[in-house]
Amino acid sequence: MSTATLEAVDLSKVLAKYVNCWVALSADERHVVASAKHPHQALKKAQAKGERDPILMWAPKEHSAYIV
Repeated sequence: MSTATLEAVDLSKVLAKYVNCWVALSADERHVVASAKHPHQALKKAQAKGERDPILMWAPKEHSAYIV
């Protein structure tokens, strides 16, 4: 049986310039592919850039522990 190990990723520096926006992260969850004020716009932008299955998340003003 295989067991997956999850690694915590600190996105605070990456998300700093996307405050109060929706961001679409790359599949490796380390890079912002697109951002917008509405999630559907971020999704469409990311898909237009070739990201097949982006991860959407809100970039809050205050950063704290956040589990995706």
